[in-house]
Amino acid sequence: MFTLTQAIDAPPTEVSRAFTEPEPFAAWFVADGFTTPSDRVSIDARTDGQISAVFVGAGDVEVPFTVRFGEFDLPRGVVLRFDEPAEEITIKFEDLGDGRTRLDYRSEGLPADHEPVTKSGVAHMLGEMASYFTR
Repeated sequence: MFTLTQAIDAPPTEVSRAFTEPEPFAAWFVADGFTTPSDRVSIDARTDGQISAVFVGAGDVEVPFTVRFGEFDLPRGVVLRFDEPAEEITIKFEDLGDGRTRLDYRSEGLPADHEPVTKSGVAHMLGEMASYFTR
């Protein structure tokens, strides 16, 4: 289990778009050496819906992935579930006023040896999300 927090210069209703619209999702859901083109993202934004997308890397490397929505209560929060490896992610948004949001990210279920690299990757992703909303 690990937790991360990210301050974002946008209100929760705007930050919620990162989970409901392909363009903002693609801007932050990236991995080292990979992008997620927005035209390769499909989002069914509802409880039991899913996000299907493709990481694209050098040399035409493609890594498709799917994440399922659990609880869907935007703009207050959302639960995401990956199957392999099994992981449940709880994301909560707190309105800080002045058009700012505190995002709390909690990951549970990953094997302990996956946590350090996953935490580092997620910290990078959350930084990308914050950058997207400050453009």
